[in-house]
Amino acid sequence: MTITNVLAREIFDSRGNKTVEVQVYSGAFYGRAAAPSGASVGAHEVQAFPEGGASQAIATFNSTYRDKIIGTEITYKALDSLLAEEDEGMQNLGGNLSVALSLATARLEALEKEIQFYELFGGSTLPRPVGNVIGGGVHSGKGSPEIQEFLCIPTGAPSFSEASFANSLVHKKAGEKLASSIKDFTRGRNDEGAWAPKITTDSALQVLSESCQEVSADLGFEIHPGLDVAASEFYSDGKYSYGHKELSPEEQANYMAELVEHFGIFYLEDPMQEDDFDGFSELVKSVGKKCLVVADDLTVTNSERLKTAIDKEACNSIIIKPNQVGSLTETEKVIKEANQSRYASVVS
Repeated sequence: MTITNVLAREIFDSRGNKTVEVQVYSGAFYGRAAAPSGASVGAHEVQAFPEGGASQAIATFNSTYRDKIIGTEITYKALDSLLAEEDEGMQNLGGNLSVALSLATARLEALEKEIQFYELFGGSTLPRPVGNVIGGGVHSGKGSPEIQEFLCIPTGAPSFSEASFANSLVHKKAGEKLASSIKDFTRGRNDEGAWAPKITTDSALQVLSESCQEVSADLGFEIHPGLDVAASEFYSDGKYSYGHKELSPEEQANYMAELVEHFGIFYLEDPMQEDDFDGFSELVKSVGKKCLVVADDLTVTNSERLKTAIDKEACNSIIIKPNQVGSLTETEKVIKEANQSRYASVVS
């Protein structure tokens, strides 16, 4: 079977920003996918759209690429290969339209093969969910902690459903603690559903740590705090800015290590700015046996940057985001390389 039609349209994402949705057809059947994007974007990700945004990407696709795709076989690998040849570096279409095409074709491929979508890529074991509890940084705005996400990780949960339930309880417990300790807390949430209080980083960590401990005791399995620091967002001119305090790279690494020790942090994402492989490496040496040192903006689901991270031992876990690299084929490649180095992959 071959692709018989492709439709691309503009839609709004969950933040109200314009993005693209694609439907790839074979006769009466189709696969559909939309492209996401993050609030904080790594400098080394593929560009989401060319100049002119989503509408320009769609116009370019319709005029130049659509007819080249129609008639090709229904496999995402064939589609990704064609786009890589025709649009090197995704300069014309952008990563969002490319990844939407890749995902939609994969969904159609699964339908044609009469299998579930996930069966194209892996087995039936569910991953462990990470819960977003308190928000800061660009996710929550002025007055919130500099650190972007305060997370919970139910490492001891016997099943996915129990882990998901635990995450919900930690979120609820943290909300109760914030409401009782902050006079003007309105129970507001950010665009990812995390609580968005106007408090310090240390206060947020204390609430998170206590909430994890109390819910863990109630449920009878371990739940650990985690952080997505998104350090590049508050790094400038060689300093990390925490309100009235500025830290050098060495001081930032020491501060992150102290948080791991004091609060039992199990998951530490982007603790250093996105080009500081050596700073990441120092943290792996100091706390890598106690927690996951997770690279997102450092590696951006990019094979070459992952190889550098592996060579420098700059992390022991990586974030996987297909939109960062623009294709499922490249995403799969990065996951396999991470697995070979026994790195945990965190799909986001």
